[in-house]
Parts: sequence; C-alpha cells; structure tokens
Amino acid sequence: MSDDSRPRPTVDDLVQLIPAVVPLEGVDAELVVIGERYWALAGFAPELGTPVWCEKVKDIDTAGWGHQIYAVAAAGGRAVVAGRLCPQCGGPLSLTSRAAFQQVCEGYDPVCVDCNESLTAAVRVIVDPARKAKREAARAKAEERNAVDSAHARWKQLQREVVAEEYAAVFPSNGGVPASGVREMVGALALLRYAPSTSPITAVGSWPDPLHPDSGKIGSLLGTLIRADLLRIHASSPVTAFVWEPATFEEALREAEGDLDAIGAPQLSGSFYPLAAHYYAPHGTSAGKAVEELDAHLIGALAPSEMTEARQEDLLAVARELIAEEALRYFTNRLNDLNLPAVPENHAARLSEAAYKVAEIRPIGEIYNLVWRATRAAAEAAQKNPRAPRAHMTTHAVNRFETDAQRATADPGWELKSFTAITGQGPAAMTRALFYNLLHSDPIETSLPQLRKALPEPLVAPRAAEAAPAGGDELAATVAWLNSRPDAWDPYLVAAGLSVLAEEREDSPEWHYEGKILARGAGQLLRLYERLIPVIGVREAVLAVLAATPMLVHPVTIDGMTLNSGTWILARICTLFLAPPVEETGDTEDVPEE
Repeated sequence: MSDDSRPRPTVDDLVQLIPAVVPLEGVDAELVVIGERYWALAGFAPELGTPVWCEKVKDIDTAGWGHQIYAVAAAGGRAVVAGRLCPQCGGPLSLTSRAAFQQVCEGYDPVCVDCNESLTAAVRVIVDPARKAKREAARAKAEERNAVDSAHARWKQLQREVVAEEYAAVFPSNGGVPASGVREMVGALALLRYAPSTSPITAVGSWPDPLHPDSGKIGSLLGTLIRADLLRIHASSPVTAFVWEPATFEEALREAEGDLDAIGAPQLSGSFYPLAAHYYAPHGTSAGKAVEELDAHLIGALAPSEMTEARQEDLLAVARELIAEEALRYFTNRLNDLNLPAVPENHAARLSEAAYKVAEIRPIGEIYNLVWRATRAAAEAAQKNPRAPRAHMTTHAVNRFETDAQRATADPGWELKSFTAITGQGPAAMTRALFYNLLHSDPIETSLPQLRKALPEPLVAPRAAEAAPAGGDELAATVAWLNSRPDAWDPYLVAAGLSVLAEEREDSPEWHYEGKILARGAGQLLRLYERLIPVIGVREAVLAVLAATPMLVHPVTIDGMTLNSGTWILARICTLFLAPPVEETGDTEDVPEE
C-alpha cells in the first residue's frame, strides 16, 4: 500500500499532535512572543484535517529581527510535538516550520530544528550580538522618526484648526456689500459668473480660461478683492495657502532645538497665497443668498446708465486693459506654439506699451491679426536663419508687432481682417464678464471707440475735488496736478494707505496719544472715500480726500513739531501714493483685519 492510501487521522488524533512551545533560555522576550504567535493554533479544518492557525504569517511583525518568520520563531523557542522523535538524532521532535507540522499531521516525521543546518545557521545570525545592536539602533531611529512624524501630524492638525477658527463663515452677516472700484467689481463678477463652483470658489489659478488675461495679475487682483471685502477667505482653504509663523514644521523644530514637546503652536502671519486660497461671498443671509445678492449688487453698480462720467471712464479703462492683455496673452501663446523663447524682460515694456496703445483704437480680433503677422514673420525668419539665436527671432516678433501696432493706431483706415476666435484660447473670465454681461458686446469685434460711443449719458454729479475745501494754494495745486495727470499715479492704493494710518499706534508713549488722533482722522477720510466711490469714481474720490484733509485741525506734536492732523495725514498720503510704484511679485497678499 502506498503512502497516499494511508487512513486520514481523525480530529481527536490531530489534537494529540498540537505542539507545546518551549521558550529558550536567555533569548530576547520579543523573540519568544513572536514564536508564540507563530505557533498559535486555532484548531483543525473538520473536512480536510489541516491545521488552522490563529494568525497568517504575513500578519506577524518580526520587529526587525529578520524576514524569515519561521527562523525568527525558532530563535525564540521550540515547538515540540509530544511522543514524536526526530528520525535523525532521536531527540524530541521540534518543528522547523508550519509546513513541517503539516507533514507530522499527515504521518511523516521531519527532522528537528537542531538537525536542520540551514535553520540553525539562520538562528545564529538572528541572535548575533553585533546584529542585535545594529537592529536596536535602527529601531531607535525608526521610533524617533515616528515621533517626529506624529508631531508633524499634530502640527498640521493645529494649522487646520487655526484656519477653521480664523476664517469661519458667519451668516447672516452684518451690513451690505461695500463700495469698491470698477475693476474690482468686474473681477468679482467674473469670479461669480465663471467659477466652476461658488461654494466655495477654488483653484482660481488653474481655470482653463483664466480669470484675467495676464495670469501674473490674478494673485494681486484676488488680494484686492479681499481688501475691498467683496470676497473673504473660506475656511476650507488648504493650510499651504497661508504664511505661517514659524513658516514650516521643520523651522519650528529647529527653534525648539529638537525638543518635540517644546514646539509652539503655529500662528498665521497675516499673509496668504491668493491662488491657493478658497473664497466665498460674505454678505447675505446664507452662503447661497450672499452669492445672489453680490451678483445683483455688482450688475446694478456696474450698469453704465447708473454711472457718472468718472465711473464710465474707469469702466473704459478696464476694457482697454482687457483688450490689451488678451492680445499679449495670444502673443505669448503664439511664441510657445512656434517654439520661440519668451519675450525678454528688456523688451516686455515696449511690447505692452504697443498693445495698450493699439487697444485704444482696434478690437481684439484685429489685434490678434497683428500678433499673428508678427509671430509668423519671426517663425519664417527662424527657418531662414537656423543658426541665429532664437531669442533674436522673438525680438523680431516684438519689433514687427510694435511697427504694425503703430500703423494700426495712426491709420484707422487700414483694413485688418478680424480673427473671430483663437483655438484653445477663449476670452478670460473678466473679459467675458465685462463684454457679455455688462456691455452686451462681442469682445472680439468691439473696439474701445465703439464702446465709448454706445455708452449712455452719464449721471451728473459735482466734482468732488472742486466741492471739497482746499487748504491753501499748495494743496490746490497738488489736486489740480493730480487731476491733470491721471496716468502718473495710482488711486487704488488710497484705501490700503488710509487703512494703515487708521490703525492705533502703540509703538511708544508719544504715539499712544498722538497716534489715536491720527488714526481717528484717517478713519474719517477712509469713510469719506468709501462713500464717494459709488457716486463719483475712485480717482475723484481720492482727490476729494486730499482736498478734505485741511478739515482735520486737531493739533499733534511729532518729533517736537506741532501741526494739524490733516496736514500730517496729507503728507503721509502723498508719500505713499506719489512715490514710485513698487514692483509687485503677486506671490502673497496681506489678509486685512476684519
């Protein structure tokens, strides 16, 4: 009779074979535990009589002792089958593995652990003192790494809690939609109308058709909308959308000199990354109603029929900006399609100047034609001169566009075929919002002169600069100079500057009193500015604020000099707004105090 025909043992017979685990003397307790888990038997399958183990081998962690679980178990103890002997040495049968126990259950007698040379060699390696020291060092490093990872996870959780608390949306909100400039309102309307979702508005920097034609200006625009309180930061914004103090967990760990228990809680610095943050409309009885109310407010405030002449000029200025920037966007994309390098920094200014100049006369579609001509000429020149630096070909495109733009501006009779659409480049969201939603015109075919001609009669309002009292010939001359040179200064900075001045100064005992007076006066001028914007426009409101500063007559003493608070504020405003503009990086924006 063959071995395969031997009778299958009963469950009762198999129970007699259950091994007893005997720990070895002097071994690490962890090895003993691993061995006990490896040999823990739950019973036998009734149908087949095969062992059923308490844990699968893959679920038993060897804690770094080795990859061969059966060898690690043998290093911790012996699983001895009572009444069975090793066929080689005649000693008690200690099992080498679970497979060996299966053989015992089937009636075979495998050799014991001590007779298995490869297994005893593996056990000697596992319990080698030098290897044990190395393993313990690696374990200590792993534990330290796990502790750092846990502290980092707690840090991130604290960041999320700080953001959730700082930017929690509260409805119903107090007050209505604040007054703001035309450009800001067009930007807000574009966000509401063209965002994939307004609950909240997310990923503004990755829209297929961008918010603004110049993606580099989107960040600063979003910061302006936050400062104007048309939008607020949503609590769902990722923690990476904010600048923290300390900036990173690693920096906090260095400041704590590696002591995980001494790491301080993360704090918001007040600045954020506009393109990474999420936004929502804050003014309304609920989140949904706030979007509807802001949309309705913007449509009403941006209606040309409800604008003064100054506000209509602001609207046309935004249209000019968008027409020019759409052309520059197409210019950049054409260079990329033709594998030509980007416009060098030293030529970017004159390219922009040419685009803005021709935007005063020609529609976007015709300027697209000029861009296509210029870039095609550059591509042809690159083919004819393959050894010439490709950067020279880009400069050639700029030169050609500048020449054609000058002719298109000087000669309105020069007929240009208007491009109807550019594949893969639809108008930006602000361009769509302005032309489609507000002016009801085709953004590709409508020129600035056509827009100006189609505007309704403006509302008649007194010029604020003339209505406000002037404090002497010097101030009157300053206001007159600003009024006659609208392109020489930036009126949109006035709110930010007055907001800074309106803060109470507590830096020194001298400022404790004087600063409160100046802050109160700046706050009055800021409120005047905000009330005038909807009626007369941003530029006229700034002139009115400047002209009204002599009305603040409270004396203050600064550095031993006594003067009226209005005079001090006027000097500071002129310093802020008449100084050369600082180049904006667009990377971060400050979060305004609420």
